[in-house]
Amino acid sequence: MKRFLILLPLTLWSCADDALTSLPIIPVRPPAVVETALKTAIPTSPAELEVSLESLPGQVRASNLSLAAARQLVAEARGKLKGAGLASNPELEVGFETNRRFHDFIFTVGLSKKFPRTNRLLIDKRVSQILIQAAQAEVKDAERLLVGKARLVVVEVLALRQKRSLIANQEANATKLTAFLEEAAAKGEASVLDAGVALLDATRLRNQAKKIEIKEVLAIAKLRPLLGMKPEGKLTLTGWLPEPELPMMNVTRFRRPDIEAARLRARSATSVADLARSKRLSDIEAGVYAGVGRTEDEPNGFEAERILGFRFKIPLGDNPATVGDIISSEARADRLAIGSLALEQLANAEVHAAYAEMREWQTLAEQIKSRLLPLADDQIKKTEEARANGQAALREVLLVKEQKLALETSYLEAVRDFHLAYAHYLTATAE
Repeated sequence: MKRFLILLPLTLWSCADDALTSLPIIPVRPPAVVETALKTAIPTSPAELEVSLESLPGQVRASNLSLAAARQLVAEARGKLKGAGLASNPELEVGFETNRRFHDFIFTVGLSKKFPRTNRLLIDKRVSQILIQAAQAEVKDAERLLVGKARLVVVEVLALRQKRSLIANQEANATKLTAFLEEAAAKGEASVLDAGVALLDATRLRNQAKKIEIKEVLAIAKLRPLLGMKPEGKLTLTGWLPEPELPMMNVTRFRRPDIEAARLRARSATSVADLARSKRLSDIEAGVYAGVGRTEDEPNGFEAERILGFRFKIPLGDNPATVGDIISSEARADRLAIGSLALEQLANAEVHAAYAEMREWQTLAEQIKSRLLPLADDQIKKTEEARANGQAALREVLLVKEQKLALETSYLEAVRDFHLAYAHYLTATAE
């Protein structure tokens, strides 16, 4: 018996390293379950998609892979809530005491449990509940930013398409004029020089249209990943940029999700500061134990022993380790509260700036359409009449038409810039 009690600790010590290295790893989720969960969370990449300015927000939310990843923040916050504010489990204690001759010994078994002296468990639960709301707001903010980014690309593509259509019409007219002049020059009814000038103008317009087509292809390539599409996916954009029209402005009605998330983070930080203050009083510990053993009572021999007891521990004074946590958590709460106010001020400025920019572009587009383009049409008519009467050369007619094309291009650019500013406005107001 004595030899066994001596060798037992040594045997356990020598086998400790081998036992630790051979401990089984228990998988929480088997690989097959993980793959199934990922397939459920990952949206299907559409092979073919038709997009317009109206359908764009819903399509980005449904197919964007970054948003699918961001939505897991909510699941992560809910998982943390499951483990927040829970009391600790009871602890099992086993003890064995003997003397050096191993005549007397006592074996005890006990159960103990810690009990908080403050409401820290309730506060911990409240912190996690606020973080779920903050995660949901952050997901909505990610949606807002991605939809805004995609909207800018769509506006750019539609503007390029309208500009290419305008230049294509001009190119068709220039090509017809070139063919007419070449035929007339062959009959001796027009100058060969005029035919060459018309051909040069048609070639210039064709090159401009090709450059715009390349820019459109590159812009569509940027749009595909925002819609969760692969590079080989077929993406069709429909619709045109509507005429500039200012929306009703009401800054007080918008509630941006990033501002909501900042406010919720500030509330959570305030609760974290309360949690740090609640930890100033450490937990108390209580438990019961029972034991059996024997003692040698000479000359009567060995006597059996049975014990039953109760343990109670209470820390004295405040926990000094929490002082630093309290100060830092209070400073963090103040920082996040001030940051949410700064973000709200910045958002208000973004809305006003985007609205003012829309107003300016709308005014410019209206001036070009109502005043300058009619003047250009009148000038083209007069120049063509002068050429028919032999009072103007073909170059002058083409120059006036080029000036009109420049005005029409400026109008399209003003419409485009209005809708880009409108896209910024929609993003800033979370619409």
